[in-house]
Amino acid sequence: MNAWFPPRSARAALILSAALVVAGLVPLLYFVGLVGWQVVTLVQTRAWVPLPVSLLFTEHSFAFIPQLPWPWLAGPDSLLPAHAAIVWVLSKVHAGLVFGLVGLALGAAGVVGVLRQRAVIHAQRQDREDRQRRMRDYRNDHSAAPTLDERLEPFISVPKKSRAAGGGGRWA
Repeated sequence: MNAWFPPRSARAALILSAALVVAGLVPLLYFVGLVGWQVVTLVQTRAWVPLPVSLLFTEHSFAFIPQLPWPWLAGPDSLLPAHAAIVWVLSKVHAGLVFGLVGLALGAAGVVGVLRQRAVIHAQRQDREDRQRRMRDYRNDHSAAPTLDERLEPFISVPKKSRAAGGGGRWA
């Protein structure tokens, strides 16, 4: 696996991905809270309080549901033929479902990022450990024919004095 980031950048990307998972939990918990509030209200009053998506675009008295004023949706005299179908769909879908789906998408993107960054960090760590292991094995390997000064890694040697004294020629 190619590691695209240096280790510090990969760790920073891992932290950002984990923050994305946490950011995805917030709207998901909001959805769970809305459904929980509906269930508690059902148990206490024996009446189900509907929370359709169209409630987001109209004036309402619920403090915990945001208002997104959109006059096109509120106006029944709209010229679009799909207006009635859109209003019908928005009146049947739960308001918290929009937030829940956004939370799931953010959380899924964060989880994918966390898994990817963990794999990158693992690959970088494995490469570093392999490099250190190869160096250690190379230094401890005494099976090669010993050289004059017992070095195993390549080095530039000093010319012998007999060659230098003989004029530097090869056959001197």
